[in-house]
Amino acid sequence: MIYLLTSIVLSTGIFVLFQRFKPWGVHTLQAIVINYGVAAALGWVLCGGGAMFVRVQSEPWVWTALAMGLLFIYLFQLIAQSTQSFGLTVTSIASKLSMVLPVALFLAFDPLDELTLKKGMAIAMAIPAIIMASWKEEHVSTQHGMRRWVVPLVIFVGSGCIDLMFAAYSGDAHMQSVEHRYLFASLPLTTACIAGVLWLAAMGELRMPTQCTLWAGIGLGIINFGSLYFLLETYDKINLERSGVMPVNNLGVILMSAAASVLFLGERLNGRNRFGLALGSLVILLLLWESLNG
Repeated sequence: MIYLLTSIVLSTGIFVLFQRFKPWGVHTLQAIVINYGVAAALGWVLCGGGAMFVRVQSEPWVWTALAMGLLFIYLFQLIAQSTQSFGLTVTSIASKLSMVLPVALFLAFDPLDELTLKKGMAIAMAIPAIIMASWKEEHVSTQHGMRRWVVPLVIFVGSGCIDLMFAAYSGDAHMQSVEHRYLFASLPLTTACIAGVLWLAAMGELRMPTQCTLWAGIGLGIINFGSLYFLLETYDKINLERSGVMPVNNLGVILMSAAASVLFLGERLNGRNRFGLALGSLVILLLLWESLNG
């Protein structure tokens, strides 16, 4: 359970840090690229460097993880763009509901992942819980046409693919040691860093970052790597099927982020948000009850 709680706390830390970027004058894309570089470097050092990569390079998860790094950097930019164009509500719901895709696939095709009554009720309640907990009244321009629906759909599918990758390769069959987990977490971050540097160069923004941007990127990188690593440990250590881990993790991040926003950032929750958070708490309790009595 400590791995799950640590992953949730660190993921919430990413959210809180992002909230401070604008007041601190942080260059967002530069900080994100620095973050990927720091997180990837941590993983390479902890896994043993290139020697570990040479030993496992024939494993299917290696090249899948490297390819997913392109999706990491692309999705982040798309999420930022979508938030500015279509509002936080549409974007956050599309991102957080992405868990539906891997959950459905595991329940359909994984013989070890059984759909019980409590789990079915919890997963069904998770969707309205996420929507209501995330919903804010926002004015969004109606002049974007079809793109208003295509962009959130891409975020939904892309985030679901990333969740699916981490869940699919997290078991003992692929992650045979802690060094494997370090490497697995660092591979997509490495690709994302390289792609981000090229992106900055193409934009003419490849220059020395300010001190605020540098430190924000370093802090984000440490937290980001930790959240990925402890999520992998959660899949391996917790007594809960993979289709249950994702709703618990996503809702846990939402609950803790809401608490942090109210306590430290001065945000206010409406009645719909509070009901969604209460429903999300019930979902987590149901899934944890299932794991303890399974």
